[in-house]
Amino acid sequence: MNRNIVNLSILVLLMAVMVMNNLEGLHTLKTIVNSLAMLTLSVIGIMFITNYAKNKKQAM
Repeated sequence: MNRNIVNLSILVLLMAVMVMNNLEGLHTLKTIVNSLAMLTLSVIGIMFITNYAKNKKQAM
């Protein structure tokens, strides 16, 4: 995965979460946006960890 795309997606997710958390009401939408942001960041983190482990294993 391209590092610039990952950085842009993380920035967009963080901005969306900040905007949604500053709105009054809309608690269900806030919960959905926060859950999707956490899920996406978790998937990106898992991909980085697996790629790191795979590259480290190949280097040995």
